[in-house]
Amino acid sequence: MGRMIWGAPAALVLLVMLTTQAGAEFSLPEQRGNQRFELQWKTPPTTYLHYAVTSQAKIDPLEPPPTGAVNEDPALSYAHYMGHEFDNLGTLHSIHTPFVMEDLLIQLAMQIPEKKCNAGFEWERAWNLDRLYDLPALALNSKYKLPGSELCRNVDCAVITGVHDFAAPDREPPADAARWFAFRAETTAWFNPEQGRLEAAEVTLHAARWRAKVAKVAAARIEHHWSVRFEFSKEFDSTAGRYLNDQVTSAIARGAEHLKKLQNAEGAWPHGTRVRGGTGLALLTLLTCEVPADDPAVVRGFEALKHADFEETYSVAVSLMAYEARYITEAERRAYLSEGEKFPEFKRELTDEDRNEMQKLVDWLVENQNRQKNPFWNYTPDGETWRFDFSNTQYALLGLAAALRCNVRIPAGVISKLVEHTIAHQMPDGPKVKRVVGYKPPKDGGRDAGRSTYASKTGKARGWNYSSKAKWDRYNETTDAYGSMTTAGLTCVLVGLDIVESMNNEQLKAEFGSQAAIDKWKKAANESLEDGMCWLEHWFSVTRNPNRGRTWYLYYLYGLERVMMLAQTRRLGVHDWYAEGASVLVSLQQENGSWGGMPDTCFALLFLKKGTVPARKPLTGSK
Repeated sequence: MGRMIWGAPAALVLLVMLTTQAGAEFSLPEQRGNQRFELQWKTPPTTYLHYAVTSQAKIDPLEPPPTGAVNEDPALSYAHYMGHEFDNLGTLHSIHTPFVMEDLLIQLAMQIPEKKCNAGFEWERAWNLDRLYDLPALALNSKYKLPGSELCRNVDCAVITGVHDFAAPDREPPADAARWFAFRAETTAWFNPEQGRLEAAEVTLHAARWRAKVAKVAAARIEHHWSVRFEFSKEFDSTAGRYLNDQVTSAIARGAEHLKKLQNAEGAWPHGTRVRGGTGLALLTLLTCEVPADDPAVVRGFEALKHADFEETYSVAVSLMAYEARYITEAERRAYLSEGEKFPEFKRELTDEDRNEMQKLVDWLVENQNRQKNPFWNYTPDGETWRFDFSNTQYALLGLAAALRCNVRIPAGVISKLVEHTIAHQMPDGPKVKRVVGYKPPKDGGRDAGRSTYASKTGKARGWNYSSKAKWDRYNETTDAYGSMTTAGLTCVLVGLDIVESMNNEQLKAEFGSQAAIDKWKKAANESLEDGMCWLEHWFSVTRNPNRGRTWYLYYLYGLERVMMLAQTRRLGVHDWYAEGASVLVSLQQENGSWGGMPDTCFALLFLKKGTVPARKPLTGSK
């Protein structure tokens, strides 16, 4: 059995004694004859699983930590997965890394033996967890045992115990690098053989790592001495259409009601110091959720919006989107949610006051584009800066597109160069992907992946990073592109294409100069779009922000909805993106109707309501 490395021979002796005592405290089940087990995870690929953290606490360290070490409190929330994110033995697919701490701990407990076995069966497994979010890479050696079965939560379960020891690297990393000093976990898992899933798991953790200095966060030794219990909380079949629709309808109503309660006495929804940004986002969300435009909360919100400062790009852009939402009729929303082949034309009959407000917002965006250094947007105006990001930029474009649909003019030359530069920042290369163009789900609802028909042409999965050209390491097959920024890059391309498609000949000539330039631009934009969709298909997830863990998770889901609606795409590969995402969101909604803070609640509601106005003609993807 491996040993944790605490740095001194005496400490190692003490550790061996203490871990032996800790191991003896496991309550092994009473044997019931010569039990035989044949275990298998049975969760269908389209089913959502949620595990709640029912208890977590600090425990005494095995020995006093060094002076200056930070003994960190456990702050775990939940673990959740779609059935397609792990294999029949409970191993999470590496494509869905980086894993957060919850994933790491429950992953060790999810393992089952790969063959039929009797009580007392033992096996080993090595882990190379080289992609963990905000944690150093970790190698472990695990020893598992299946001592028998016992009742857990009134269910007869197979009990699986595990001891997971740190495997020290062959080479000592630099002294200031993030790294593990030690890691030892002991797990007890209760596997429900009838349902084919974990019923509960308990983890005892003793670990120590070095946190490298990052920005304003000081370097420090971090200690983890925790006891954690996970319990199966709920599952949701994303193919249960009528039931899912009922749950979505209820979730939207509860979420919108909660959002209205957050309005302050001045009629605004400030997010920190951002009065305009928070208010615009809340108004966009409420109107999208079909709260009437003459509702007192909405009327007061727009009154507050008129007097709010023009804070930054996000705030101004989302204000434009809110003004447009004020004029989208129920008939129009029903039309573009019907997934028809032809998008009907609708007019926005704005009041003079609202048109003037929108024009001022458009003028601010155009004036504060980074014209001197690049065609993108920063948070705030700065004529000398080169700084930009695709998050601000996509919102600026969404705001300009909303203005155009309301017949508020924008100057020529904004779109063509921006899309060209967006394409230039896409990954230069990526995994080869043949997109799924046809799919038949399995009939039995099991773990079978179903039948897929693939495109004849191979694409490359190429995504975007936040504010630099995305990289691709073809040897390790890793990239710094991630989900929420890939949806941002795709939004820029999709909105750019949609705006250009709506231009008349005079506008096209002013924007591009010649037909040859138009054709070249469209060809590059469509190739970029196809490869970006390949990236989303290859790294698809609705339980995490792909390649970023839970950071900006609900922001990513709103970005996914935006791209799929703009592209009028019902399936992304084999995935019904909406049904899977909605299954997760209705499961995560809190008792008060929220999904956490005000912005996250808005992002969740905009996803559930399919709040993005689609392109006027299908641009890519399959129905």
